[in-house]
Amino acid sequence: MRRVAPVALALLLLALPVSATAASPTPVTLAGFTAWASSGSRLAFVATSAGGRSGYLWVKGLDGSRPVRLRTSPPVGEEEIDQLAAGPNGTWAAAELAHGAYTRLDVVSARGGGATVATSGTVRAVVGDGSFLGYLSATAAGAVQLFRITGAHSTLVATLAGLEDFPGEAVVAGGNLAVVDSSGAVDVFTLGGARLAHIPVNAADVALTANRVVVRARDRHLDVYGLHGGLVHRWPLAATSFVNGLATDGRYAAYTGANKALHVVRLASGRDRIVARSGSGFFFDGAALGLAGAIVPQTAEHGSRLTVTLRFVPAAALRRAVGR
Repeated sequence: MRRVAPVALALLLLALPVSATAASPTPVTLAGFTAWASSGSRLAFVATSAGGRSGYLWVKGLDGSRPVRLRTSPPVGEEEIDQLAAGPNGTWAAAELAHGAYTRLDVVSARGGGATVATSGTVRAVVGDGSFLGYLSATAAGAVQLFRITGAHSTLVATLAGLEDFPGEAVVAGGNLAVVDSSGAVDVFTLGGARLAHIPVNAADVALTANRVVVRARDRHLDVYGLHGGLVHRWPLAATSFVNGLATDGRYAAYTGANKALHVVRLASGRDRIVARSGSGFFFDGAALGLAGAIVPQTAEHGSRLTVTLRFVPAAALRRAVGR
């Protein structure tokens, strides 16, 4: 066996791209992949099979670990799960969507059991960060209300002042809620319903941490705000084509460019680098960030059959690309 001198080996490693030096486990092939969600170190997804094993709802760590089957079918009464959200104690909210509203909402336990949640009004968004689980509902008059889910019950927390029947995105983290309203502006509330900020930005996506609101604006910038709306940073995106998705862990943000490249941005400096490429396949449906690294769904064609893998990029590769 030919040995490489230490200096030569070091130079070789420096010359390799990030993806070549980051040793990631071989991802499990998924068929029938649809909805997915993550929070902290947890991830859940819907797929008809994983690694050749049949199933329906699966869970795994936000890392290179293998998925574990949680359910073999949707909750009783649901045709399919269209959205997932992380609840406390290993639970997941599973919602079915029809004609722009959620027609049924269930909570799946850490053991796979399900219970239907009694909801109020027209459910427009389901939110959860592993600590808080709830939904936003529109009344007949158009007011938006926040409900907390506990077991199979929901409790009204507050009517969110200044919001109308919004068509946008909603996320929770660290005791706060961010909502993209009908104008593209971002409204920030506590989980008690107190309004913290109205940020007049044309948002394509929003992500939230305990002390930051991160916005991917439609003018191709990444904006970082304090919870009360003060602008902290504004960085141009490096991707030159269309972009999708947004995730943040407070240090980095992640998005995809042209569904072919996974970008990571260091929020403090704006340094924006590609950390993974999809090759002959495509990235789609956003990305997730956690302590262990980043995950993004990636498609692959096998003749007429389309499969998905959850591509994992370790945190060490992110640090090498954009700094600590």
